[in-house]
Amino acid sequence: MRTIFLLFIINISILTTAQEIKFFGEAKPGGLVIGTGENIISAVLNNTKLQIDKNEVFLFGFDRDASGKYLLKVIFKNKKIQTYEYIIEKKDYEEQHLRLAKKYVTPPKKLRNRIQHEALLMKSARIKVGKVKDAFFMEGFVYPVDSVDIRSTFGLQRILNGKPSNVHNGLDFGGSEGDSIRAITDGIVRIAGKNFFYNGNFVLLDHGQGLTSVYLHMSKIIAKDNQKIKKGEVIGLIGETGRATGPHLHLGVQWYKKRIDPMSLFEIKF
Repeated sequence: MRTIFLLFIINISILTTAQEIKFFGEAKPGGLVIGTGENIISAVLNNTKLQIDKNEVFLFGFDRDASGKYLLKVIFKNKKIQTYEYIIEKKDYEEQHLRLAKKYVTPPKKLRNRIQHEALLMKSARIKVGKVKDAFFMEGFVYPVDSVDIRSTFGLQRILNGKPSNVHNGLDFGGSEGDSIRAITDGIVRIAGKNFFYNGNFVLLDHGQGLTSVYLHMSKIIAKDNQKIKKGEVIGLIGETGRATGPHLHLGVQWYKKRIDPMSLFEIKF
């Protein structure tokens, strides 16, 4: 079924002169939208205040399961207000059936403390996300691998060993052990995690204003904690560490806690 997304624009103005805002991206489930203009002092999506950097850039995203009405309100220095209404229709996703080692579907008790500890490390790393309002992502986006071979798409409902499990919140890129993994845009390393039960070796990058990307199952980590990374810089090598069925890269993207389709970033052209 093809989902149609509608965008309605409503201008509420004190002055008659229009203020121009340029938007990049698409308002849809798993979509990301970047806005930029002049003399912007405030931007709010529903009740969420958005960060605005020194170049008057802001962004917002829609979760995998987003639906309903969203209202963006932008206020300018001349007290002019513009509002944009987005109507999002819920998207249906296909199922993906996988066979995995039993311990990765139902971990034994002896592994639970390790899994909980690793979850706390990730939580601590993500606490820092949103504290940087600089729009590092305005450098644009590139694929994280040299040869693009997408093995699994975003949003799939996964059936593991015959039982429904978590949805697939990223893109899986096929590759060979040792192939380079590159940063999709500029950012800061929030955690370079080693040998996590599910993630294996991985890197989490903070791109500013709540946007993050995570790169899982590496055979080798090259980036280091708190390192500043440039778009296209090699941060690790493809592997099959953690919960993986073969050498590949799992790329996940979030805007704060909202799950974003990485493909929606690669489709953005500034």
